[in-house]
Amino acid sequence: MTIIRPPAVAGTFYPADADLLRSEIDGLMGAALHADAAQNTAIPKAIIVPHAGLMFSGSLAALGFATVRALKGQIKRILIIGPAHRMAFQGIALAKADGFATPLGTMRCDLLALQTALSLPQVQMLDDAHKLEHGLEIELPFIQRLFGENTDIGIVPLLVSRCSPRQVNEVIEKLWGGPETLIVISSDLSHFHDYDTARRMDGNTRNMIENFDAENIGSDDACGALPVAGMLLSARMRKMRIETLGMRNSGDVTGDKSRVVGYGAWALYEESSQPMITPDNTEDNFAKATEDLIKAHGPAMLDLCRKSILHGLETGAPLHVSPGEVAPALAAPGVCFVTLKKSGQLRGCIGSIIAHTDLATDLCENAFKAAFRDPRFAGLTQDEINDDLELSISVLSPPHPFPFKSQDDLIARLTPFEDGIILSDGNRRGLFLPQVWDQLPDPGDFVAHLKRKAGLPMDYWSNTMQAQRFITRGIAGRDVTPSGFWRDA
Repeated sequence: MTIIRPPAVAGTFYPADADLLRSEIDGLMGAALHADAAQNTAIPKAIIVPHAGLMFSGSLAALGFATVRALKGQIKRILIIGPAHRMAFQGIALAKADGFATPLGTMRCDLLALQTALSLPQVQMLDDAHKLEHGLEIELPFIQRLFGENTDIGIVPLLVSRCSPRQVNEVIEKLWGGPETLIVISSDLSHFHDYDTARRMDGNTRNMIENFDAENIGSDDACGALPVAGMLLSARMRKMRIETLGMRNSGDVTGDKSRVVGYGAWALYEESSQPMITPDNTEDNFAKATEDLIKAHGPAMLDLCRKSILHGLETGAPLHVSPGEVAPALAAPGVCFVTLKKSGQLRGCIGSIIAHTDLATDLCENAFKAAFRDPRFAGLTQDEINDDLELSISVLSPPHPFPFKSQDDLIARLTPFEDGIILSDGNRRGLFLPQVWDQLPDPGDFVAHLKRKAGLPMDYWSNTMQAQRFITRGIAGRDVTPSGFWRDA
């Protein structure tokens, strides 16, 4: 059975009558094709266009689409990536649909590309996110009128919610394709500020986009900050050229400048003569190296922790190992957290943030401290050493500054189940490993409880708050030995 996603905003964001819609789109495209910004003979690989109602931002969207008019007859696939407005969820969402309909007809979905996207862990099928969403739908009539209402172009509609720019970038890169593929990033700019404030904020956003500043563009700057940032990561890596096509806000249309929404359009061009920059993907490098480390030495790492705890029961001190007693990879500097759980409940968790010794020593010391020196719990007893006691190790990447503009911005920038966060204010500091997301999946709750761990009220906030971000890779005793883990080898 063929599944078609029906129009959700026909009659509100754009006319529901097909003839009226054609007339309006054609008028916008006609004006755009005569604009100076559309006269460049180069053809973009990607465009960033707004997604408000046609009367507000249609002229800017048309500018973006006008730059790709020469792709008619060549383009076979269009990625359309925008923010989820109607519901929050983890990651990036596809719709279970064979096509998306507008009053001008139905555009088929590129099902092969959707399956490719679904192979990534951050991508899921979530119909509810798409049902009332306007941010992707508003771009479809432009595509239909520009390339033909009966065109066989396949679309890849992607809605972005709680994830990182890097995860968006991973999808973009996986579906990059060649000259047959166009990328459309759908985003408005600032929301609901007075006219002068909006112009100032949107000008700053323009500078960030033109300077490929993927790290600092946030949800206050653009509702589609994550899709834009993901695209900017690709543009920077591929040494693309960015051109600003135009900017305005709703106050320029309605005359009401008390509370406006900003809009902009950009074209991103590949420079074929320029070599691609090899990205310094520090996190990716850490993740791969640590996964290889755990694959090769995970059982030995767990055994060091186990032996250190058993040694602590007998002597009151952690196990000491010399570099010559362990594999060279474990004799190298490293940082870890060791966690103990009893009957599934936390029983101790201690770790390091900055490397101060070799990884083997850090494992032994933190295992001992988790068992006997965590101030929240009494020291572990011999009676607790059984199969009900679980031990796990998390190896930490170096922490990096995690900038934000406000508490809402901090919450919006978090990537659940991936981010480890160190939150501090003055001499107060709290750290949550990524595993904490299992108990606190809501980013607002995560931040509130992290403040409490730092010794601050859960509703506390100040402009001096700072955060650092890290990621982890880990292994648990049950991954190696389902039972009998604590028996001395």
